[in-house]
Amino acid sequence: MDKLTSYSAQSYDEDSDMLKLSRKIETGFPSPAGDHLEKALSLEELIVHRPTSTFYVRAEGNAMKAAGIYDGDILVVDRSLNPQNGSVIIVSLDEEVIIRRFVKKGNRVFLVSGDVKYAPIPINEGTEWMVWGVATYLIHRFSNRQEEEKGREEKVYEFG
Repeated sequence: MDKLTSYSAQSYDEDSDMLKLSRKIETGFPSPAGDHLEKALSLEELIVHRPTSTFYVRAEGNAMKAAGIYDGDILVVDRSLNPQNGSVIIVSLDEEVIIRRFVKKGNRVFLVSGDVKYAPIPINEGTEWMVWGVATYLIHRFSNRQEEEKGREEKVYEFG
């Protein structure tokens, strides 16, 4: 990952165009009480808890596919948080910016992709690295089904 594009969080005022959340949608059977309107939905309000320390990055490549992060996904990153064991972090490592999982085993720290093609990176005394922030949310677009299903037989369900 040669370059990581980042975007900063912006505050929205009440007069700005916001998505309107018209109702809650059940994932199971619909509720007859679900026909009421909700307040305006602000994605910023929902996923940005510290606007001054939050930024967005777009993932490049599929090194973090095992963690559910795909090429083109957007990560919401909070630079005020300290990484915990298992956190997905944005890290500068030897002047390259990468996305990895922070793994602590005893006193040792590793940067792990989860993909066997990429060996875990041990962080030693001489390692030049800096954590830019901890990913708090992932914005992932569902893939285009036609592209995904190319060359594969579609599973057909029968209902009786």
